Amino acid sequence: MSTHLVFTRRGAGLPNLSQLGSELQQTSTLQRYLWPCLPVLTVTTFCLSLGRVSYLVLALILLAHFIVSVTFTHDVVHGAAGFGARSNEWILYAMSLLLLQSAHAFRQAHLHHHSHCLEEDDFEGGPARMSLPAALAAGPLYLLRHWQHAFQLAKNVKQKRWMQLEAGSVLLLILLALALSDWSSRVLIYFACMWLGSWFYPLTTAWLPHFNPGAETLQQARTLRGRIIPMLLCNLSYHLEHHLYPQVPSYNLARLAKRLDPYFVQLGVRPVQVL
Repeated sequence: MSTHLVFTRRGAGLPNLSQLGSELQQTSTLQRYLWPCLPVLTVTTFCLSLGRVSYLVLALILLAHFIVSVTFTHDVVHGAAGFGARSNEWILYAMSLLLLQSAHAFRQAHLHHHSHCLEEDDFEGGPARMSLPAALAAGPLYLLRHWQHAFQLAKNVKQKRWMQLEAGSVLLLILLALALSDWSSRVLIYFACMWLGSWFYPLTTAWLPHFNPGAETLQQARTLRGRIIPMLLCNLSYHLEHHLYPQVPSYNLARLAKRLDPYFVQLGVRPVQVL
């Protein structure tokens, strides 16, 4: 499959971002500094709640942590979080330590996914071509294979060094958590939960938004519309809109979707309606 979503929106009859409103790319001071705080807040809440609340509440806190952390990292990957290029490099390193995965590898593979969406060499989009059981089975080794794919893609030596630094730092953190487990097991429990959570990346990042794509550009990804679900998912449910306009930060995707609605109606795009 050779469709490139990001390069063919004009051919699909969609306007450029300046026509839709260049302010969609803007971030306020509050947004710029609140988002980095949310991953720290949720991980702190999780660690302090261990042994004090039910497993269901812990699972919900961890889910919230995953969503806000991945959403923020995703905005940084696309340079849409409102920070400069140098700051983005260090933010990605910090998020690597928090998520226990290489954020620079994520950027390398994810931007390749955008420019080669669902093609044969699109590792990130690969699970969309699998059955549901196969996508789930890919989970345990996904991060390792994802890092290897990204490292092979990278042509910039500096980016490869970032990936190596992040992989080494994560391994060091895991060894440190094991060494200190007799004093406190909370960090080790958090690490185990993050690793188990990563098993669902093939399902959530590729299979659900891209499974069974059509032949046309606007049929390559889904978009979910509603009030509650998109809000709970930090607007990651606007997947088609994101692929078409990746420079728009997540918190502006709902506004972008409303402006695209008349074009989607004309072009026969039917968003999936949710709560």
